[in-house]
Amino acid sequence: MILLLVNPPYDINRYMGGLAKVGWVFPPVGLLYIAAYLQKHQPTWKIRIYDAQVEERNFEEVLDELKPDIVGITCQSALVYSTLDTARVVKQKKHETLVIVGGVHASLRPQDLLNSENVDLVVRGEGEETFLEVCSAFQNQEPFAAIAGVSFKDGAAAISHNPDRIISADLDSYPMPALDLVPIEKYRISPDMRTGSRLGLIITSRGCPYDCMFCANKLLTKRTYRLRSIPCVIEEIEYYLEHHRINQLMIFDDNFAVDKKRTLALCDEFVRRGYPAKFNWWAEARVDVLDEEILTAMKRAGCSIISLGLESGNQRLLDLIKKNITLEQTRKTVEIIHKVGIKSRASFILGLPTETRKESLQTIRFAYSLPLDQVRFSIATPFPGTELWDIAIQEGCLDPDSIDWTKLSLMGGYTDFLPVYHPAGRSGRELKQLQRRANLFFFLRPKIVWGYINRIKSVDDLFSICKGFFHLVRATLK
Repeated sequence: MILLLVNPPYDINRYMGGLAKVGWVFPPVGLLYIAAYLQKHQPTWKIRIYDAQVEERNFEEVLDELKPDIVGITCQSALVYSTLDTARVVKQKKHETLVIVGGVHASLRPQDLLNSENVDLVVRGEGEETFLEVCSAFQNQEPFAAIAGVSFKDGAAAISHNPDRIISADLDSYPMPALDLVPIEKYRISPDMRTGSRLGLIITSRGCPYDCMFCANKLLTKRTYRLRSIPCVIEEIEYYLEHHRINQLMIFDDNFAVDKKRTLALCDEFVRRGYPAKFNWWAEARVDVLDEEILTAMKRAGCSIISLGLESGNQRLLDLIKKNITLEQTRKTVEIIHKVGIKSRASFILGLPTETRKESLQTIRFAYSLPLDQVRFSIATPFPGTELWDIAIQEGCLDPDSIDWTKLSLMGGYTDFLPVYHPAGRSGRELKQLQRRANLFFFLRPKIVWGYINRIKSVDDLFSICKGFFHLVRATLK
């Protein structure tokens, strides 16, 4: 069989507006894992990946060349229309092709895709095992009724939803992503996160045990937290070093350092292998799982940046969104991060439910009072499957049957449309203005400017930082 996995066209200009030219362009990690899993279990199948973010070839030309038996498309909420259009093109070329859609949005709202005549089946949740079973059943002309974790058309119009698949605890059974199927050198991160010229990306754990109201991942992973073994992680890093000569590694876990003992052991192994001299790395973690021992070990192991989801500078709002942290914890942890010499990048959310303008300004002032190196102020955005989505519907801010999916943007302040959600008594226009000003004024402060000047080690560094600053100022003024 011939299989084509597709990351559909993504209108980054619509999603990020004036910041599009400095936005992140990540490889489609989910597709890379699925491709590797298929290659491991069905080596005779021909598997290709088409990533519209970086692909130079026309999609229709690729379809004409491969004539795939199965096309799998990944779908986030902002890509619903793009996914449906991609499915339409596939069916026009070869109607008997099986079109499968997966990803976060497909998992939570399969009907949005299956209502189209061009989508045959949806894979819900983590896709490796389910996708393999679907493809095998299709090849053998067997029904899908016994496959866990799928939704599909059963007859002319009816949609069947099979039971969820049990989440696999053995992450080591999954091979490393099939990086050879994408042009890895074409992906990029934003200038404020750039600490190297050759980027690698790795996932060392899956899931998050916490319950934040704005996050949909907890529904997909059932709030489980599963770890890859350290030897498995090291094997993948060695591949990056040998084949891609990376000098920056992004640990793309939902929540790094939840397991303290394992985190310390992983850092010790990094030191033992001399990794700090070969690359620096970035991870995302919660303030309540970090302490001085862990942070010192991470710094010694080569960690250069920690990304923190701080969300608000108001304790009432932190409790409301079920963040389960305190402002005191936040300040103490950020100060320790600064003390050990790791750069800190924090995200905050403006426009949370019931948030007043005074509380928004309190969040901005709180962010400015911390010894942070980078921030991102986003606008509260109700994604399907989250409690925030339910609140937005209850408050009459959105109609799930008529929503424009392309407007689900965290960076709505820089776009040409108003945010989908705003608290009662506030306006989308006010939130856009607050977001733009809060982001710009943070980076205009002398100590932040000086920090970026000290990061300049080459002409490429200078160009990257100047480019990022230029587009931030331009997007704010526009």
